[in-house]
Amino acid sequence: MKASKALAWVGAASIAVLAGVFLVFQGLKDFELSEYETRPIVFSFDGYSVSGTLHLPPPENTRPDPPPLVLLVHGDGPADRHSGGGYLPLVSSLLDSGFAVYSWDKPGVGESEGNWLSFSMADRARLAATALAAAKEQPELRMSPAGFLGFSQAGWVLPILAKEPAQADFFVIVGGAVNWLRQAGYYTRRRLERAGADLKTIDQAVAENARDGQRFLDRDFSYQGYLDSGLDKVPMPEDRFAFAHRNAAADSSSSLTHISAPVLTVHGGEDLNVDPDFNSAVYRKTLEAGNPANRFVIVPQATHALLRAEAFNYQLEGQMPSWAKALFMVLGRRAYAPGALDTITLWIKEQAATAHRRSTSPDRPN
Repeated sequence: MKASKALAWVGAASIAVLAGVFLVFQGLKDFELSEYETRPIVFSFDGYSVSGTLHLPPPENTRPDPPPLVLLVHGDGPADRHSGGGYLPLVSSLLDSGFAVYSWDKPGVGESEGNWLSFSMADRARLAATALAAAKEQPELRMSPAGFLGFSQAGWVLPILAKEPAQADFFVIVGGAVNWLRQAGYYTRRRLERAGADLKTIDQAVAENARDGQRFLDRDFSYQGYLDSGLDKVPMPEDRFAFAHRNAAADSSSSLTHISAPVLTVHGGEDLNVDPDFNSAVYRKTLEAGNPANRFVIVPQATHALLRAEAFNYQLEGQMPSWAKALFMVLGRRAYAPGALDTITLWIKEQAATAHRRSTSPDRPN
């Protein structure tokens, strides 16, 4: 009897180990896109060359209809086309859902020329529209429904694109904020809360942050004036200052009122960078009546990037410890909070199907 129990335990342990190895393999597989067809797409923008990669879904995951096209729009920072590999599990999930995916190196990053820090949000919108036109030149995508999936700072880019007449069939905003300066105040509050500061200190810091932010709205506020003001203990470089000065007035409120295209906004319930409840409520109030397909989702226990908050909730990527980075590699798409990826992919499928029916309708005006 004892021997049989031991054998049973060994068998169960072996199954558990094999299951663990399988899950690790599945997670790592999400970072390997070699099984999908890829091709470079290079386009010109304001005299500079911008480079990106188009990924096409497996033939078995597509219908006779052309695959929907999703263009990824970066958040802040010097991001390459795959955001240092961080996008890969998302891209894998989109490809397995039957979507083509195109993303590009920000100007001045990777193989792209220029300098992303010289851009306004309107410039970024023009760049995204140019990327869409370049991708639609691919033969298999000319008739594809197409839309944008943007992160964080893209919340000020996509509403410009989505205004009537919309430049795409659908728009997904992940972790978007409506007002630049209000978002900065929330970020400060959450940073100090996590550092253990008392309420009085936090309120004072947020008030100072708001006053400092107003300085950036002054068109005559120079870099030397910024250095002399001592606003930051470690001053930002001049090109970063120019970027912040150029975009500090960013507020999507006006653009949102002109949008009739389908919009999905998704926030992580534990977002440390952008106030999920406030911004989701503003999006809902402004957009809900604009299109019956519009959705406003807050994913429980999810971060700013919709990852599992219990393991990955940091305000900056550089704050993530080595063990969390390793866990992200092991988990792959399972690093996302439950329901986050399904919410996005299912909604995009619905909008793409609607756009395809509309484009092929015999009643469509010529």
